[in-house]
Amino acid sequence: MSTKHLYNTPNGLVLKSLRGAVRLNPSLRLHAPSKCIYTPSPSPTATVSVISGGGAGHEPAHASYTGKGMLTASVSGDIFASPSAKQILSTLQLASYSGTRDVLVIINNYTGDRLNFGLGIEKARAKLPMVRIESVVVADDVSLLHHSESLVGPRGLAGNILVCKILGALAERGAPLEVIKDLGDAVVANLASIGVGLEHCHVPGREPSSALGMEECEVGLGLHNEPGVSRLRMGSVEELVSRMLGLILGSRDAAGLGVNSTSFIDADADGGREDVVLFVNNLGGMSQLEMGAVLDEISCQLAALGIHPRRTYLSTYMTSLNAPGFSISLLNTSAVHRQLSQPSSAPIDVLTLLDDPTDATAWIGVRVWPHTISPRDLAVESEEYERLDGEEEEVYEEGGGKWDVSTAIVKAALRGACRALLDAEKELTEYDTVVGDGDCGGTLASGARGVLEALDSGILPLSHPSSLLRKIAEISEDTMGGTIGALFGIYFTALSSSLSSHPSPSSSSPWPTSLPQALHALSTHTPAREGDRTLMDALIPFTHAVSLGMSLDAAVRAARGMRARLGRTVYVLGGGIEEGGEGKEGEGEEKGRRVPDPGAWGVICALEGMLGGLREVKGGGGIN
Repeated sequence: MSTKHLYNTPNGLVLKSLRGAVRLNPSLRLHAPSKCIYTPSPSPTATVSVISGGGAGHEPAHASYTGKGMLTASVSGDIFASPSAKQILSTLQLASYSGTRDVLVIINNYTGDRLNFGLGIEKARAKLPMVRIESVVVADDVSLLHHSESLVGPRGLAGNILVCKILGALAERGAPLEVIKDLGDAVVANLASIGVGLEHCHVPGREPSSALGMEECEVGLGLHNEPGVSRLRMGSVEELVSRMLGLILGSRDAAGLGVNSTSFIDADADGGREDVVLFVNNLGGMSQLEMGAVLDEISCQLAALGIHPRRTYLSTYMTSLNAPGFSISLLNTSAVHRQLSQPSSAPIDVLTLLDDPTDATAWIGVRVWPHTISPRDLAVESEEYERLDGEEEEVYEEGGGKWDVSTAIVKAALRGACRALLDAEKELTEYDTVVGDGDCGGTLASGARGVLEALDSGILPLSHPSSLLRKIAEISEDTMGGTIGALFGIYFTALSSSLSSHPSPSSSSPWPTSLPQALHALSTHTPAREGDRTLMDALIPFTHAVSLGMSLDAAVRAARGMRARLGRTVYVLGGGIEEGGEGKEGEGEEKGRRVPDPGAWGVICALEGMLGGLREVKGGGGIN
């Protein structure tokens, strides 16, 4: 687990964080003594205020869900500690606007929260007899239903935020307290969540708790590092998601509810599945890159079961400080509507309530959805581009004629360059770890693999240099990405264009003219020049040598003799950085080996590999 923090003590941290939260929304106020954030002016349409809260450490919950259309007020305890009854009483007073509003309280099912909110409510009823107060207890964690002997029951997880959004929107529409309470109970009854942690979170200023093994994860890990249902060896994401969904979908049986269904989601009257909302929560320490992939996996597995969510949400809604992990929540909206179906009651659409606007800064979700959602097929959707763009066939211009060498020689040169880049991947990664972000070796290796695959599949136009280089430019762009992919893409595309305009490559070599033209085109898109520690350090001397009519051997040697610009930072492997100076021979040897620019070194590796491939097929000797 990560134990490094900007604030190494929790003292004063919660209040400072709450002050930050109100700075995001000018319509909010902070009552510092009670750690309560509230809206100072009552909504003109609402007759009920909705409040929630709990211990700190779950931000953005609940401070950043306070605002018009969601919570009227929220209250925070210390880190992982329930707010006191005194704090909750103050929050109820503020939310009732001096006794002019009824209040609905949303409580997460933890012992401390239940007791303190309960005491606060009873005190408020005595102090504010004109205010009606009801509560909804969120207990959506299904992980321990088979195992728990707790009298408290299932814990409250991120599904709490869905409840806050739905009930806050209904209150904003002017619904009375009893209707909001009934909807809250129906939502909670048909809401199921489960989380997984890759590691425990760490509280600033405290000793780390027992950590998970490097290859372990814990299904059902609580928001406060409470034990989950099982510790598993890290396998595939597919297996993990399948296990988590299985626990959710089988939760009705596990809870012993005595229902006729064997699944949390039944078939509807038309033979399909009931409507659901998918709510995926980042527990605080997961990258958004991985979370997007997790969401895709969850959606695919649900689709395979015939479950197509009417709404899908993904964000960092309720955290466990910096815990690397996530939770999945499913809300069965069809079951909610059935539970509310009474002849005298006005119809309530949960999906519309989720779509309603809110000023709460942390609520993230698309607010305009189609009325009906058909099962999505992303593969089919991706074909829409082809239909819009038209079916383009790849046409390779044959301007500039053919090579004056056999395709076997061209193949050998390409294979040699690609093999050299693959062999140098580890070295290039090592260099780039010192001077950059460590991806250069992998990026160049990816491009090399792309060229080799195209070579093996026979799709490269080996007989025509211009067409071949245009295709290699496309491969560079598709497989390499980032800065290096763009640089090589520009260079090879410009070189292809130059070659296509050359009158007759068989009568005179086009390279002394075409290579400088390509380099000039590249130079218009990058400010880098020789000595700036980029791949230009190798390309420029190589191109200059070729333009002077030197042999390929001599041009590659010229590229290898690159030197960084005088006075630039010199990176030294194993010794950090060394400033200034000419970089004299032997200087810095005690600290470690000097590191060339990895992009330039990659160019040199490719050129030397190409030279080696040509020597193999030509039987050694110099290459012109």
